[in-house]
Amino acid sequence: MHQPRKLKAGALLSVVGIATIMALLLGLMLLLLRYNRNETSLLLRRLKLERNLESGTALLLSQVYAEKASEEELIDLFKEETDSISLQHYPWGLYEIAIIKSFEGIDTLKKVFLKGNAIQNDKAYALYLKDDDRPLSISGKSVVRGTAYLPPAGIRKAYIEDKAYEGDTTVYGDIKNSEKKLPALNTALVEQIKLLNYDSLKNRSDSVLSFYALKDSVNRSFYQKPLILSSEDSISLENLSLKGAVVVVSKRAIYLPSSAQIEHAIFIAPKIKIAKDFKGTLQAFAQDSILVEENVELPYPSALGLIERRTENSVQEFTPEIAIHKDAKIHGVVFSVAATSATDFMNRIRMEPGSEIHGEVYADGMLELKGSVFGSVTCQRFVLQTPSSLYDNFLLDAVIDYTKRSRHYLESALLQTAGKGGIVKWLH
Repeated sequence: MHQPRKLKAGALLSVVGIATIMALLLGLMLLLLRYNRNETSLLLRRLKLERNLESGTALLLSQVYAEKASEEELIDLFKEETDSISLQHYPWGLYEIAIIKSFEGIDTLKKVFLKGNAIQNDKAYALYLKDDDRPLSISGKSVVRGTAYLPPAGIRKAYIEDKAYEGDTTVYGDIKNSEKKLPALNTALVEQIKLLNYDSLKNRSDSVLSFYALKDSVNRSFYQKPLILSSEDSISLENLSLKGAVVVVSKRAIYLPSSAQIEHAIFIAPKIKIAKDFKGTLQAFAQDSILVEENVELPYPSALGLIERRTENSVQEFTPEIAIHKDAKIHGVVFSVAATSATDFMNRIRMEPGSEIHGEVYADGMLELKGSVFGSVTCQRFVLQTPSSLYDNFLLDAVIDYTKRSRHYLESALLQTAGKGGIVKWLH
């Protein structure tokens, strides 16, 4: 009789082992499927939040939203209660900080950027010289390239300081008649900057700290309230690093040495000195003077502003001035605002040979231009001081070249001709 075949114990173990492995593989596949579903859900949610961030950015850049108040606003984009964003914007010197948050449940994405304004090509120009019934005289290696608004008295070649005009034509661009007043400033913005002073900021109840209580460097996110560092005395930022949403205000003076590391901070004082070899992005606003020494570099978007505070009857003992020394380079805006219409002791912006401004110069007073402006110049009058004489409405070896302004440059809202909103810089 045939005996049944017996299975070895090892074979049974193999079957059990294979079954176990198959069960593990099946379980792993189920886990992977669940994980992929979760990852896909997270990815789709992130894409949705990013899309809503883009929509919020477009809203913040629109002219309609620019006119709204700066308080945070919650918006349901598509009225389905699943696409929520919050928008906020507030002034930051000549520009605006714009914050967008997109959220669903506990998931949140956010962005912050510095907002500027696109240039309106039909209103762009290289030079606007106020009509004072006097011509502009040009000599030496001077260049004016781009549209020029000049007094009806025109422009003429001149021979001064043993130099004749070397160009083929006086203006390399269209010439149009200027008016007896400068293009209007954004008065609301100017008044807003005037409020940035020691007396108005020292009593704010939040985010105000005595400068001399500062024990370390500061890196302040623009998602937080700006930190205000104030002092009744002069301030020196020797070996300090200040980055982000920081405002430094002094009742006397501020000194920025080359050892200071500055990024996007704002400085306010009657007098501000930026020392030789300093490099940093900043906005500085003074009432009496701003001195920029040799080899200083202020990357875009920086701003220097002189805003006078005297009255019609006050006695002026000095000329308010922004002085930009040899080989200094400023990328952004340099401007002055006169306190009165008086023509005596007019404020002055002075650029020494080798200095460069890449952007805009607006002089509500005198401009002594011995350097180069790669962008636009707006001024009441030119002056030229030489060892032998003082010349009125003369350019000698000066360069104004609108064509060399960067195509990525965005204007501030200082002039009322500013166009639609644009992103100057992301500030993550």
